[in-house]
Amino acid sequence: MTLKQQDGQTTLDRIEAAKNLRHFLNRLNKQAFGNAAQRFGKKVAVISMLEASCSGRLHYHLAMKNPFPTTAACHEAVVDCWSKTRWGYHEVDLQPIYSSGWISYITKSKFIDGWDVENTHLVR
Repeated sequence: MTLKQQDGQTTLDRIEAAKNLRHFLNRLNKQAFGNAAQRFGKKVAVISMLEASCSGRLHYHLAMKNPFPTTAACHEAVVDCWSKTRWGYHEVDLQPIYSSGWISYITKSKFIDGWDVENTHLVR
């Protein structure tokens, strides 16, 4: 999944980008798990990587486990939750992972500084 961020001409930095993604994930967790997200800390499994385009525009690549009954329901929830964040931009690309190529793509940087550890949640 690729999530682009924009709010008019305001400049987005890494801290604001991370806050925005956290807001998105909180909304998505609530839609996926209801009150269990807040009460029991239930979360969608997600790996998040922050990347800057050639022009310097920040965007996220996520690898996420689908917590919804269908891909269509997941897509609808992602678009809904992302559009309700301050920096949520209308460009959302949601694709199923068919191979390890996507993980290689989102981790293509030689440096780990793009990995958003605070917004990554791995399920055991």
